[in-house]
Amino acid sequence: MFAVSFIIIFSVLVASVPTGLLGPGETPDMVTALDPSIITGFSESETYSRPNFTVYSYTYDLGGRTWVCLSNDAAMMLYAKVLLFGWLWLGGVEQVKFTSLEGTDRGEELLFTEITTDAEEGIAQYSLQYVDSGSSAGGFVTYWNDTAYSDPADAWTNDTLYALHGVGVEETANADIGSLLISLLLLQLPEVPVLINVLLVVPIWASIIFVLWYIIKEMIPFV
Repeated sequence: MFAVSFIIIFSVLVASVPTGLLGPGETPDMVTALDPSIITGFSESETYSRPNFTVYSYTYDLGGRTWVCLSNDAAMMLYAKVLLFGWLWLGGVEQVKFTSLEGTDRGEELLFTEITTDAEEGIAQYSLQYVDSGSSAGGFVTYWNDTAYSDPADAWTNDTLYALHGVGVEETANADIGSLLISLLLLQLPEVPVLINVLLVVPIWASIIFVLWYIIKEMIPFV
């Protein structure tokens, strides 16, 4: 039981190793967009930034609906088109509102100043609800390089403020715990320094050796 407990606990801990322990790296000469799957886990998502907009609007299909995001360089609004017979649009829309992770209702217009308040390390996440029905419209994430740009408005002006609208929940895990555990036991955990790998695996190997010794001792009475 002791060994099994260690294996389960350390599997969970290893799966959440902080990025700061991923080993030394080179000084980057460019910044790439963050992989949305790291912060969302949506089954479907759409990512866009200022270059995607035409006359302050961007239209896309997601989750079986047609969406329009509006921006006036100071705020964002999001709504879904109401289509008749699945294709005819007569101008009807379903507006959505933004709610921060802390539960703050940001209303139908998400200001860049509010994104600054809600963001942590350049990432702000919101849940979306249809204004009329109150049902979920998915999730909304904005992110930017906060070391290069002081706020979302600055990042937007430089085409590096990214918005992600996601729906659904990813059914598969991001990491295979079995493969991760084997890598841990063989000191081959990807992108983790060997010393950190050793510190994590020593208690597990100690537990395994103890259990094996106990089993052998009980099977051979005279030992």
